[in-house]
Amino acid sequence: MYKNLIYLLKKIKYEVRHLKPKKNTLINSDRNFVQKDYLTLKTFVTNYKNLHIDNPKLFGKNVDLSDTSIFSIDIFNKFKFPDKRLKPAYFNKADVKVPYELSRLQFLQKNYHCDLDVDNFPLIFWNSPMDVAIRNINLNFHFIKTQFFTEDEYKDPIFDRKFDKHIQYIEKHYNFVINNLEDSGNVVGNHYFIELVAVLMNISMFDFKNRDIDLKKYIKLFEQELSNQFNDEGTNFEGSTHYSALMLESLILAKLSIQSLDLQNKSLLSKLDNLIKENRNFLSLFVIEEELSQIGDNDSGRIFYQEYDESNPLKLNWLLDLVDVLYDKEENNTNNAKKNFANSDQILINLSKFHRVQHPKIKIFSKDFDVFGYLEFGVVVWRNDKEYLSVRCGPLGQNGIGGHSHYDQLSIECFDGETWIARDPGTGTYTDNIKLRNKFRSFKYHWGPNLNINEIKNDEFECFKLSNISDGVLLKFDKNSFLGKVNFLGHDIYRKINITQDGFVEIEDFCMEPILSEYNSWGEESFGIKHEFSNGYKRIK
Repeated sequence: MYKNLIYLLKKIKYEVRHLKPKKNTLINSDRNFVQKDYLTLKTFVTNYKNLHIDNPKLFGKNVDLSDTSIFSIDIFNKFKFPDKRLKPAYFNKADVKVPYELSRLQFLQKNYHCDLDVDNFPLIFWNSPMDVAIRNINLNFHFIKTQFFTEDEYKDPIFDRKFDKHIQYIEKHYNFVINNLEDSGNVVGNHYFIELVAVLMNISMFDFKNRDIDLKKYIKLFEQELSNQFNDEGTNFEGSTHYSALMLESLILAKLSIQSLDLQNKSLLSKLDNLIKENRNFLSLFVIEEELSQIGDNDSGRIFYQEYDESNPLKLNWLLDLVDVLYDKEENNTNNAKKNFANSDQILINLSKFHRVQHPKIKIFSKDFDVFGYLEFGVVVWRNDKEYLSVRCGPLGQNGIGGHSHYDQLSIECFDGETWIARDPGTGTYTDNIKLRNKFRSFKYHWGPNLNINEIKNDEFECFKLSNISDGVLLKFDKNSFLGKVNFLGHDIYRKINITQDGFVEIEDFCMEPILSEYNSWGEESFGIKHEFSNGYKRIK
C-alpha cells in the first residue's frame, strides 16, 4: 500500500510539473513602447479585410459578451474559477480552456463589442502564458486597425481610441510573455513557439529601451525553435493536422513581423517561406470539401480569427487561401513528400505465419491519383482532386511523448468523392472529462485494426501522452500498396493495403495472436463515423 502511495505521489509531482506553467511573473519595465512604422504588417492587415461575421460563439455555443461574468466561468460545466492562484487543470470538474479561449480577445478581430475592464481582468486570464501571447497578438491587430482604418471602417469597442492606454496595455502583455516563456518541461511545443512569435510582432511594431538587445535574443531563440519544432520534411513535430494549421498561421505572422523588421536576413526569410509553402501543401492533402481532416488533437487555437467560422470549425480552406495571398500559386509547388519507400526489414517478415483478417473492399478511386508520404509526420496519403485515402503510420509526435496524438496508428480515412467511408473521430475535450478524452483517442474510435483486447485505461495524468504503444513502423509504400506495423500492449500488429487497378482498396490485418476481427462494414452508412464524432473542440455529434 505504502509503495503504491509513494509511486502515486511521485507520479503526481512529475505530471503536474509537466502540465503546470512557470510561476507567472510581471516585472515592471521602463521600456516605454513607442509606435514604429511596421509597414508590412500594416499593409497586410489593412489590405486583407475579409471578415467572416457570425454570432459570438465559444466552442460552438452562443455567448453574450456583454455579460462579463462569463469570462471566469466554464459555461459548459457551470464552474466558476476562484479568484486566487489557479491550477493548470481541474480534472473531471471544469475546463480551463473555456475562459482561456475568451481571454484571447479573438472577438476583437470580428468587431464585437465588450465592456470588459482591461485593467481588471479575471486572474485566470493570466494563468496561461500562451493565451496571454495570443491576446497580445489580438491587441496588436486591434491597435493596427484603430490607427489606420477610418472611423466608418472600424470602431474601437474597448479602448475608445485611447492611444496611450492601448499601447501601455500592449507593453504590459509583452513584459508578461517574456517573463513567463514556456521554454522548459517534458514538451516544449506550440505554446513556446507562439509566445516567441508574439514577442517578434511587438518588437516589429514598437520602439523601446533595449529593443535591439531583445531583438537579437528572440530572433536567435526563434531560429532555434524552427529547427526544434519542424521536421526536415517541413511538417510540425506535434503530429496533428490542426496543430499544424495553428503553426502555419504562426509562421505567417512571424514572416510578416520579420519583414517589418527589415533585418536583411535572407536565409531566415527563405526558411520561413519554404516552411509556409510546404505546410500549406501538406495541409491541402487533408482538406476534403473545404474541411481539414483531424489527425491527432483538434485544438481551438487561431491567429487570424477574423476568417474563422465558429459554425463550421473544420472549414479551414481560408488558411490555404491566406497563403495564396502572400505567394503566387505557381510558387507553392514545393513538396517534400516521398512517392515510395521500402524499409529493409520488410524482407524478414513472413506474414503467412500470422493470423489474418480481411476487411470488405472499398471502392474509392474512379480516376488517377497521386501518393504522398510524410515519413516524419507519420502519414501516407493517396488522392486526386476529390477522392482521398490516408493511413497513419509513424512517430507518435512530440518526440515520442504523443501529447496531442491518438491511438490511431495504422488507422485509415477515406472519402470516395461523395461520401465519407472512414473518418477520424476528432478530439471531444481535454481535461474536464477524462473518460471522454480517452474514448476519442482510443483504438476503438479509429478505423485501425479491429482489436479484441481491452485497451489501457489512462488516468488524468496520462491524458497528454501515449503509453503501451510504439511508433508506427513504415515498412513499405508506393502508389498501389502499403505495409506498416505497430506494437500495442505487447502485440505486433501489421496492416497491408493494396489498391487495385479498378480503384478498389483491399485491407488485411495480421497478428501472431488471434486478437483481430474483420469489419463487417465500414462507415458508409454513418458518414464514416465509427462511434461518435467531434467536429471541433467540445463539439460532439
